[in-house]
Amino acid sequence: MLPLPTSSHDWALWLFEQLEDVEDSGTHWQGRLPTKWNFDEIADALPDALKGVLDSQSRLVEFYPASCNVYETLDGLVQGSMRRKVPSEFTVRNLHYTHGHTEPLPQPIRDYLDAVKFWQLLVSFADYEVNQAVVYIKTFESKVEVRAEYCAADLIPLTGLTEFASAYFEADHHRDQKRNIIRASLLEVCKGQLVARLSELLPKYGDLVERAKASYSLYTADFSFEKLQSEVDKQNVEDMLRLNKTLAEIQNQLLALPAALILAGAGVKDGVFATNVSIWIGVGVFAWVMYNLVMNQQNSVTAIEQEVQLRIEKVISQPADIADRVLPRFDSLKSRVKRQQRVLKQIYYAVIIIWVVATGIVVNAQWPVATAAGLDFIQGQAQKGWDAFKDIARNALSAR
Repeated sequence: MLPLPTSSHDWALWLFEQLEDVEDSGTHWQGRLPTKWNFDEIADALPDALKGVLDSQSRLVEFYPASCNVYETLDGLVQGSMRRKVPSEFTVRNLHYTHGHTEPLPQPIRDYLDAVKFWQLLVSFADYEVNQAVVYIKTFESKVEVRAEYCAADLIPLTGLTEFASAYFEADHHRDQKRNIIRASLLEVCKGQLVARLSELLPKYGDLVERAKASYSLYTADFSFEKLQSEVDKQNVEDMLRLNKTLAEIQNQLLALPAALILAGAGVKDGVFATNVSIWIGVGVFAWVMYNLVMNQQNSVTAIEQEVQLRIEKVISQPADIADRVLPRFDSLKSRVKRQQRVLKQIYYAVIIIWVVATGIVVNAQWPVATAAGLDFIQGQAQKGWDAFKDIARNALSAR
């Protein structure tokens, strides 16, 4: 003979399996114990919470299975505290389900388990609890009391509840912000209600989820914008300082540009070859050094420009609403890059002009006659070119 059950729940199931002529008498169940069982032994072993009237003469056993979490239908389960907390063990006979032992879950059982979990999630984020209800409050006028009042007929599938719970209730990331979002979303769903029953809230679950997701998307977009804007501004300042250094590093050499021209003008002597050549070589070396410094700084500016472009492309890859708000912050930096490039190009031309002018001064001082003849030749050629241009222009006008 099989061993007798050890728990009240299992005793209730045992009675349903072993008793004969089992029937529902309204307030309790009853049946007759087969003769193969010792009536007195079974009567003594039955838990007090389960057993009712026991008649050894007729072998009639009255019992109360609901007291041991064994129910005929789901309606019996969805009562009292079990709306708020799932019993550790229970059975719903018409669904052939025993909790923790039956797989797969019948859909009504899944809906019940999800409803309880949904309630517990609401409890975890509530501002406070009162009389087995939870209260969400934003202001004195904006608040709602949610009560765990529902029945089996109110149960519906709560699609994606596990993922929703994991992302918004259980994750630590942005937890305080998510709690505010859930509160605001719940108040929007229950707008106009001071008291909302879970039976009213379950059909609005999908609306609540969508509102929460939309609000969190907006929050993360603003958060991403603030973070991205901070990073862009910080790097822009650093790049601006780097651009300033491209001129600051050669400013002492820049001050020597007019000095080089003055040296060439004041130092050369008519007919003194050694002095004049020395000055010309000195100006040439200075021009060569300045040329390389300017080229190096131009390369630095170009490298900064490329880095800025890479950062702009990174911003463009962000969502359009964020990118459109951040991209204008690069305008001043791009303008400064172009300006710095123009200044360095002007310095480059100035170096060439100084070298050319210094060369002219030295040549004029060393070979004045040849210089004069060369200038006359250049002037003559220029005059011929000008005269030819005027003739062409005159003939073109006459042809019209």
